[in-house]
Amino acid sequence: MSKKIVLVEDDAAIIDIYQTMLTKSHFDVEVLSLGADVIKKIKDVAEGTSPKPDIFLLDLILPDMNGTEILAEIRKTPATKDVKAFILTNQENAEGQMPAGVKPDKIIIKANTTPSDLVEIIKEAIG
Repeated sequence: MSKKIVLVEDDAAIIDIYQTMLTKSHFDVEVLSLGADVIKKIKDVAEGTSPKPDIFLLDLILPDMNGTEILAEIRKTPATKDVKAFILTNQENAEGQMPAGVKPDKIIIKANTTPSDLVEIIKEAIG
């Protein structure tokens, strides 16, 4: 059974590259471009109407909310609090933007990480 990834990204070019690479690596990828859709996804997982993902890949800057707000929601929801969550960003100071007590499992700087590297990092994290 393939591992389920929720990719939260609003840049079409990045979505295309990451989705292609992850799908080729036999991951089941769901792309969400709005924070509100991710919050709904978290609620659906909590209610048992949507399968729990193995990992969330969160862009920090989305059209409707910040990735840290989504991360906080993931961590405070019992059904998703233990799901791995990586922040994908080009902001070098991303660690300093995290709310108190809310930490991602990893912060990945997009510009410094090739899509192939990202696949390997994810494989290492979730098998």
